[in-house]
Amino acid sequence: MLHRMVKKHIAGTTMSAALAKVEELNRRGIPASITFLTGRVDSKSRTRYVAITYLELIRRISRLGLKASVHIPSEQMGMQVDKDAAAKNISEIISTGNRCGVFVWLEAEKPEVLPIGRLDGARGYGVAFPEHNAKGFAKLRKGPRSAKILFTEDRETKHAKDAMLLKELDGILKGSNNVVLSSPPERLLSSFSNGGKYRGKAALEFKLGYSYKKLGNLAKKGAKVSVNVPFGKDWVDFAMNQVPEGYMRFLANSLLNEKSVEKVEK
Repeated sequence: MLHRMVKKHIAGTTMSAALAKVEELNRRGIPASITFLTGRVDSKSRTRYVAITYLELIRRISRLGLKASVHIPSEQMGMQVDKDAAAKNISEIISTGNRCGVFVWLEAEKPEVLPIGRLDGARGYGVAFPEHNAKGFAKLRKGPRSAKILFTEDRETKHAKDAMLLKELDGILKGSNNVVLSSPPERLLSSFSNGGKYRGKAALEFKLGYSYKKLGNLAKKGAKVSVNVPFGKDWVDFAMNQVPEGYMRFLANSLLNEKSVEKVEK
C-alpha cells in the first residue's frame, strides 16, 4: 500500500529508469536533479559504493547530454562513519561533476555537517538545507554560491512564518548566484511567477509526479521550474518522508483494523 502511494514520486529501482525519466522531462523542457535512494550507510565500504554510484550517474548524465544535476544527502557520504573518507568522496564527486559539466547538490540538516572548509575553492556545487534552518545557512560566509531550500510535508510553513522565510530568502539571494526552492508551499508560488517579487530570481523544484500542467503554467508565468527524480531499491525511508503525517496515522489504523478482522475470522 505504501509503495502504491509513493511510486509516482520514484523513477524506479535502476539508474537507467531514472535517466529515462529525465530524458522525458528534458523533452518537455524541464531540467531535473537525481537522487539515489540507498539504505543505511554505516560502513566505509557502503559509503564508497554510494559514491561510485554517483560517479557513474554523473558520467552517464554527461554522455547522454541530459540537463540534470545530482542531489546527494550528506548522510550517504558517511560523515558519521569517517569524516576524512567522506570528504574525499565528496571532493571526487564534485571534481568529476566539474569535468563532466554536471552540477552537484549536497544536502545537510545543519551547516556544520558538511566539510565546507575542505571544499574551499571548489566550484560546481551547492548546498541544500531545510527551510527551518535557512537562517543558519544564510550566515555562511565561505563555500558555495548556490543554495537549495527544502520544504517538507510535516514542516510546511504557516502563514505567520512566510514573511520571516521570505525575509531570510532576501539574504540568501544577495549572497548566492543560484537559489532553488524545493517543494515550496502552493501559497508561495505567486511570489515566483506572475510578476511576483522573486520572479526569475529563484527556481522552483518539485517532486516527481507533480502535475505537468501545473509545471507548464508556472513556466508560462515566468517561473523557472525543475523536478527531483529519485531512484533505487531502498525507497522506504524516502517514502516515509513523503507521506503526510495525518495519512500515515490513517494507514496505520487501517492496517490494525485489517489484522483485527483477520483474527475474528480465524
